[in-house]
Amino acid sequence: MARKDSLGSGDKARLLRALAFHIRRKRPVEEAFTEVMEQEFRGGRHRLFRPVADAMAETGILSAFILLGLMGIEAGAVMAAVLEANDHRLLAGALERLADHAEQFPD
Repeated sequence: MARKDSLGSGDKARLLRALAFHIRRKRPVEEAFTEVMEQEFRGGRHRLFRPVADAMAETGILSAFILLGLMGIEAGAVMAAVLEANDHRLLAGALERLADHAEQFPD
């Protein structure tokens, strides 16, 4: 069986929705993302998530999102403004919309 080195649209949507769930409960985005990634590690996706954890540690959460393929560079620029607003409802809503987009326009 071949190893999967990228996320499909369904996986992206699932991860974004899981992250939005934690954010709605007012958890810091880095903490929530780390927890979601750890759950994926338990699912056997070490190869995919290790570089993402390194990117998050070195350059921040947006780099991790982009490297993982959860969003593109343009969406990352918009997400930077959303993160700076420091509003958990706005951030959770934006993540949900990205999940909707991933489902509506699969790879």
